[in-house]
Amino acid sequence: MGQEGRTKDSVMATTVIGAHAFEHFYAHTIPFLAAIIAADLGLGAFQVGLIVVVRSIFGGITSTVGGFLVDLFHHRVSWVLSISAFSIGVGYLVMSIAPTYVLILAALALGSMGSALWHPPALGLLARRFPERRGLFISMHRSMGSIGDVLGPMVAGALVAGALAWTLSSGGVESDLFAWKMPWDAISWRLVLGFSTPIMFTSSVVIFFLLRNAGGAKPEDFDLGKRVKDNWAGMKDAFRGTGMWAIFTVSAVRGMADRSLVFLVPLYMIQALGVGPFQAASHVALMVGPGIIAGPLIGALSDRIGRRAIIIFVMAVTTVLTLAIIWSGQQTGEYNYWITLFVSMYGILNFSVNNLTQAAAADIAAGRNLESSFLGLMWGNNTFFGAAAALVIFGSVEWFDQNNQGWQYGFYITAAFYFIGLLASLLIPGKPKEALQPA
Repeated sequence: MGQEGRTKDSVMATTVIGAHAFEHFYAHTIPFLAAIIAADLGLGAFQVGLIVVVRSIFGGITSTVGGFLVDLFHHRVSWVLSISAFSIGVGYLVMSIAPTYVLILAALALGSMGSALWHPPALGLLARRFPERRGLFISMHRSMGSIGDVLGPMVAGALVAGALAWTLSSGGVESDLFAWKMPWDAISWRLVLGFSTPIMFTSSVVIFFLLRNAGGAKPEDFDLGKRVKDNWAGMKDAFRGTGMWAIFTVSAVRGMADRSLVFLVPLYMIQALGVGPFQAASHVALMVGPGIIAGPLIGALSDRIGRRAIIIFVMAVTTVLTLAIIWSGQQTGEYNYWITLFVSMYGILNFSVNNLTQAAAADIAAGRNLESSFLGLMWGNNTFFGAAAALVIFGSVEWFDQNNQGWQYGFYITAAFYFIGLLASLLIPGKPKEALQPA
């Protein structure tokens, strides 16, 4: 039994993967609620983009620093995961009562830091315990998070609208595909956010109890200075001739596009196409829902045939689908079924590149005990670049907005980022340079 062996693999994996659903229940609710908050506070597209920026920057800092610290203090991993869940609850509680846009951004920063703190220790544990099936277990972790990503916006959409309604438009004439009134009146977005607090506070206690021994005992003769020096040297060595730079580039560019697109789609549908809250929220759910099943299958396939070919294929298809979404809306200027189809197809492949680049990075980091450091650095890398991309994408929507024509620039720029990622993916090595060795 190794350092991390005091908690059974099955208990650790079930807790980490299962808790990810709660951690993500609000992750994709925020993109939907951002459109509702924008309408409530009279925000423009650029101000919505700043929500993405704040979320990305503070999440990126936390991921990068958190991953490095987790590898230094394996024995405290339960504390880190528990604090992550607790911070999410506090952040969204403060956000729900914040009276101004600036204070909402500040509260969102805290919630985003809590969410970002989760991934380095969680993914690091899975990568160490299951070295031969990293792609599968990291994808399972992502898919369980996707369950929260689906349920969160769907529930929020029903609560905010007070109804389950789907409207069709043809030639300027609207008709309801279905419209079911809920037994309650429409609920404020503030109350929807406040619901997260008791859920996340309870989760933090359960997580700490079940994973209190997941990190193993404190190492004997622990020399912090030497550990920092060794870890830093190991990280630098892993970037030399291993293909790690290409992996990080693909992950960063993909993150630039992903983090803005999930905000852009519901905002476009509500403001440009005039759909209702539940219908817009449903499309946020469709951006992640199909990947619940597809993600682990793609991850397992990558364990057998390699990461590179799958990443190249997914990047190419995603580029085309992003353009197809806006072209479908431009054809009629109204909502149509093609938008739903293309969003759903995007959802099948969404997050698969992130899963595979994380697994590829862990492949190279194997044997160095730096899985959390690299995965945290990768998450931080994604979010920092995502913040810069959000300014460009949402800025273009607002600055070039003439009769709703600015939306096309947002989607075109997003597709361009995906295409750059496609080119970078051609440089990823077919096989990692380090052999897979169980921790």
